[in-house]
This record gives sequence, structure tokens and C-alpha cells, in this order.
Amino acid sequence: MKLSEQERFRPMVEGAITELKEQLSIEDPTGEPVKPDNAIGRLSRVDAMQQQQMSLELRRQRQANLTRLERALNLINDGEYGTCPRCEDDIAPKRLEAMPDAIFCFDCANAVEQAD
Repeated sequence: MKLSEQERFRPMVEGAITELKEQLSIEDPTGEPVKPDNAIGRLSRVDAMQQQQMSLELRRQRQANLTRLERALNLINDGEYGTCPRCEDDIAPKRLEAMPDAIFCFDCANAVEQAD
């Protein structure tokens, strides 16, 4: 992919990184441990623990997305963004618009997924 085509994705990737960093910086009170001495009732405590786990998983997913987007930004900086490392073909711009953190083209992504 040409450098000029790569650069058009920079604002999208940088914007997504900024948004995720803002979301990760917000402290979520449901992520705090549920104290066993709280007299909130057994079902309420189980519900609070479930909410806590959901909050922690959302945070893990956001962190993983941030890592992938930062890798995409590094690829843009290195002039390698939009090129599939497996087949060395260009990744379709529509795929990158939908998934700016995509590393593989559609065919190679399917092949990698089938191998797992």
C-alpha cells in the first residue's frame, strides 16, 4: 500500500487510540473487589461479583484493542501498514476502514483462523 494511502488511516487509528485511553483512564467502581462483610444479601453479592467480572473483562478487551491499534500506528509510522505479512498483498481499504487494526488480508485471516 502506498504511503499516501497509509496516511489516510492515521487519523482514524489515532482517534481510536485516544478514545480507548480515555475509557481506560476512567475508574469503574464495579471493578473493585466485593467485600464479603457487606450485608447486601447473597443474591445481591453474587450479582455484584458478576458485574465486577464483566467490568474486568471489558477493561481487558479495551486494553487488547489498544495494543492492536498501537501496533497499527507503528506499522503506519514504519510505512508497512496495509500490507499482509503472510502473502504480502495489500489489505483491502474497506477491511481497514472496518478494522483499522487488521494485520492480515481477508483470505489470510481466514486461513490463520482455520489453522487455530
